[in-house]
Amino acid sequence: MKNKLYFLITVVLSTIISYAQDKNPDEILNKVKSEFLKINDYSVNAVINVDVDFLKVPESKATIYFKQPDKMKLESDGFALLPKQGLDFSPSKLLEGDYTSIYTKTDTLDGENIDVIKVIPESDSSGIILSTLWIDEDEYIIRKIESTSKRSGTFEIHLYYDHKDVKLPSKVSFKFNVSEVPLPASLTGDFDQETAKPKSKKDKQMSGTVIVSYSNYRINIGLTDKFFQEETSTNK
Repeated sequence: MKNKLYFLITVVLSTIISYAQDKNPDEILNKVKSEFLKINDYSVNAVINVDVDFLKVPESKATIYFKQPDKMKLESDGFALLPKQGLDFSPSKLLEGDYTSIYTKTDTLDGENIDVIKVIPESDSSGIILSTLWIDEDEYIIRKIESTSKRSGTFEIHLYYDHKDVKLPSKVSFKFNVSEVPLPASLTGDFDQETAKPKSKKDKQMSGTVIVSYSNYRINIGLTDKFFQEETSTNK
């Protein structure tokens, strides 16, 4: 059944937008990955603001560490609620495994020329059914992502770049809309228990936004694999 669904999505998309194949989507995606691979590792300060239905989550601060290809570590003085998809914007992670890519059109976003590419993972293990990427055609950075996942519904990520000579985002806005989100009251600490009752199936879908602002990037500082194996202290 899954193979039939994948085949149907691929055929329909290929038929609808075949006229737009004036650029090679794989070449564009490979350039995106190549640009990101120039960054071996980094650390960055993050300010996290969460707005989720029925939850009151205070602003939190954290330091995030990353090392190619997929090692990540978060240190926070308090509680930090971050959806996994919103934290990991690595093109290597997003484009890992086998996938079919389809170039759909050229567009503009925030005044920049954009290539819009749809990506269909071929593996069931990816958890993503379909992603649409808005890619800066000059800088080869991802500016927007819309994805449909098997278990977490749909989500949208906007990436903003204000740092000069740093092809890493200064802000990421993660928007999601799912029918059920397992966020226990005990995780958030400070909110009204009365408003935190779980929704029934008849209720509207839960929606939310997470905005992460990044500052003080330190790139290629020589982080070791051992550093990511060390226990993270959350109460300094």
